[in-house]
Amino acid sequence: MIVDCHMHTWRYPQHFNREVILANLPPRRRGSSEEQLAKLWELPVEHYLEEMRQSEVGRALLLGLRAGATLGIDVDNDYLAEIVRQNPDAFAWACCVVPIEPDAAAEVERCVRGLGAVAVGELGPVYGGFRIDDPRCFPVWETARDLDVPLVIHAGPAQARWGHLKYGDLNAVDEIAIQFPTLRIVICHLGYHRYEEAAFIVAKHENVFADISWLPQLAGFDRRVTPRYLPQIDYGYYHLIHPLLYYFTQTFGLTDKLVWGTDFPAGSPITGVETVKSINRWLVDHGLPKIPDDTIRLLLHENWRKIFTRLPEAQR
Repeated sequence: MIVDCHMHTWRYPQHFNREVILANLPPRRRGSSEEQLAKLWELPVEHYLEEMRQSEVGRALLLGLRAGATLGIDVDNDYLAEIVRQNPDAFAWACCVVPIEPDAAAEVERCVRGLGAVAVGELGPVYGGFRIDDPRCFPVWETARDLDVPLVIHAGPAQARWGHLKYGDLNAVDEIAIQFPTLRIVICHLGYHRYEEAAFIVAKHENVFADISWLPQLAGFDRRVTPRYLPQIDYGYYHLIHPLLYYFTQTFGLTDKLVWGTDFPAGSPITGVETVKSINRWLVDHGLPKIPDDTIRLLLHENWRKIFTRLPEAQR
C-alpha cells in the first residue's frame, strides 16, 4: 500500500487572498488577470484523482493550509472534510489551524472527533507568524496528543514574501518533542533547506519523523514538473540523494523515519513513485552507492503506518 502523505487541493478564488498572491509573484507577473490567476491556482481535487488512477498510490492525505496573510492561501477544514466524505476510499485529511488563535484546540477536536481528520497540518510557523514552542500553541499540541493524531509541520524556512523566517527555527521541533514525547511530529520537506539539522532532530527523537515531499522536484528528478519553474538539473546531489536518502538512512540507521509524499500540485503521484523506485539507476550511472531496496520499500509502503495510525489501512 502506497500512501501519498502530503498533497493539497484548493479552489480559486474561494481560498485565496488576491493581493497577497500577486505580491508573491515575480514583478513581471503581478499584472496577471483573473483568468491567468485562475489558470495558475485553480486546483480541484479531480486533477489529483485523474493522476491517482494511473498511479500505484492507494490513498492520499489531504493537508490543509492556513496562510492567507503571507502566502495568500487559506483552505477551510470543512472543504477538505467534504472531499473525503465524497471520496472515502481515495483520501484522508488533516485539519489545519493557526495554533496561537484562541479557538484552535477546539477546532482540532471538532475536526478529529466530528469530521474524521487523521492529523493536524500542514502547520506553517512562518506562514502563521508563530513559533511552535510558544506556550500559546500547547493546547493544540495537548489536544493532538490526547486524540492520538500527529502534527505535520512545515517547520523550516518558507518562501512567502511577508512571512518572517525567524519563526522557521527547527530547534523549536526539538523543544516540543522533549515536552510532548508521545506526540508524533512530521517535519515537511525534511526541513528544506536545513536538511542536516532536520535529520539530526529526527534521529534524536523517537516521536519525530520527516517527509521527502517536494524534494524530487527541487533536485530536478521529476521531469513532469521541473520545466515549469525550476532549471533542469543533471546531478541532483543536494536536494534528494546524498545525504537525504543514502546518508540519512545509512549513517543514522533510520530506515523507518522517512515517508513519501508528492506535495501535489508540485509533484505527481505517477512520476513521484517512479522517481523513488528508479533512483538506484541514477546512482549507478553516477558511480554512487545504491540505496538498499528495503529502504525504498519502507519509504513507500510501510513507514506511514506508524505515524498516521487512524488511516483504515494502518493496522492491516
